[in-house]
Amino acid sequence: MMINKLKLLSLILFLILSFNVKAQKQIKEGRAIYSAAYDIPADKLQNYGLLPSEIVIFFRGDSTAAIVNQGDAIVKGVSVLKENYHSMIIDFPSVPKKIFVLESNAQVEEDKKDLPAFTAKKESEKEKINGYNCEKMTLTDANSGVTYELWITNDIVIIPNTVSLPVSNFGGVPVKFVTFNHGIVIKAELIQVDETPVPVGFFSPTKEYEKMTLEEFKKFTSGGR
Repeated sequence: MMINKLKLLSLILFLILSFNVKAQKQIKEGRAIYSAAYDIPADKLQNYGLLPSEIVIFFRGDSTAAIVNQGDAIVKGVSVLKENYHSMIIDFPSVPKKIFVLESNAQVEEDKKDLPAFTAKKESEKEKINGYNCEKMTLTDANSGVTYELWITNDIVIIPNTVSLPVSNFGGVPVKFVTFNHGIVIKAELIQVDETPVPVGFFSPTKEYEKMTLEEFKKFTSGGR
């Protein structure tokens, strides 16, 4: 009788584990699309130019690239988070001009200093958002005490990227959340993830791009001032 009970228990555990493995899909290469809204006072919007309502992230292995269309410029921000690597591949269609900017390790670390440090509390609410089964968490900024909602899913597994990174360490893939970029608060939502091949060479500039330091690029965009 005891042996039969153990066999039954083993079978139940096997079925539970099998279900969890099938339910959680790991995507190692593809495209993630986020909607984006910005928490900026109306009188200061002119200081930020054209902010995109959609951010597209391509990823493969440890590499990610965020594509942002700013109207007069199309920016591909390439990151390899494990290696502290960040670059920008920029096209100015109207000029035309192509620029490649590689940030130093010190500049990448400086950018990270602006990111808040969070404590997290798991809540009981669950919701289906854009087809993903999500659980709610409340994040508290350790410095300011400001709280934010975070909805995460374990339906899929994708690597963190520059949009999701600030809230990627809380047990799931962020689906509906607040993120931060150079002091700008962004309300982001994962709309869809496609498992699609990323073209070879996508994360590197071709030879027609002019290489600049970040300081040189800032001088270029300010008209040489």
